[in-house]
Amino acid sequence: MAGPTLPCRGRGPAEVDRPAPDRRYAPGRGPALPGLDGMWFDASLTILGSYLIGSIPAAYLIARLVGSVDIRQTGEGNVGARNVFHVVGPAWGIVAFVADFAKGILVATLHLGQPGWRLAVAGASVLAGHAYPLWLRFVGGKGLSTVGGFGVVLMPVAAAIGAGAAAVAWGSTRVFMPTLVTVIVVAIVAGPLVGTPWHRLAIVTALFALTGVKRALDESRMREIEASTGWHRTRGLRG
Repeated sequence: MAGPTLPCRGRGPAEVDRPAPDRRYAPGRGPALPGLDGMWFDASLTILGSYLIGSIPAAYLIARLVGSVDIRQTGEGNVGARNVFHVVGPAWGIVAFVADFAKGILVATLHLGQPGWRLAVAGASVLAGHAYPLWLRFVGGKGLSTVGGFGVVLMPVAAAIGAGAAAVAWGSTRVFMPTLVTVIVVAIVAGPLVGTPWHRLAIVTALFALTGVKRALDESRMREIEASTGWHRTRGLRG
């Protein structure tokens, strides 16, 4: 006849089949924040990947391959679609715009489902890559097209409204700057009216503000180039 079963030393019967605690959750406080190590790793990947995408110098490559010119030293001196439009040709300016716009779309799409902080880091990094590309010794463009592409993904309805207003502005003035200002201002104002989440609106607004900062930092260099090329700030080279 078998003797009595002895309990396991150090563990009560109730503890034998107890499931391991889910360390992703803090009791009574909901999901816990990710560890600092994980956040730093995620942030590093986001910064590096977004920067590298942003640093692809489409305007520079087009000007070099098609026009045999250094876009940093001609026209307005900006590594951007508008300068390519005037220096190389309208069709190639559109190509440069699409390429820079696509960089913003790609980065925003890759991070759209991520936490707000990571989305903001991605936006700042893709802009930094465009503005300060390693391959061009950190002389890049202002980033308006790239930020525009990023913003279209974050607030598509507001962007569509801004684009419609910009089309009206272009049809009325045929001038670049009023059209640019119109699309940015109308999209940002329309954002809250069409339900754009506040954090997305804040990210896009901050990124456009940073393009203005980049323009201010480039001012002295661009003025020297504009003086030598005859660039007009409103009409460009082609009037």
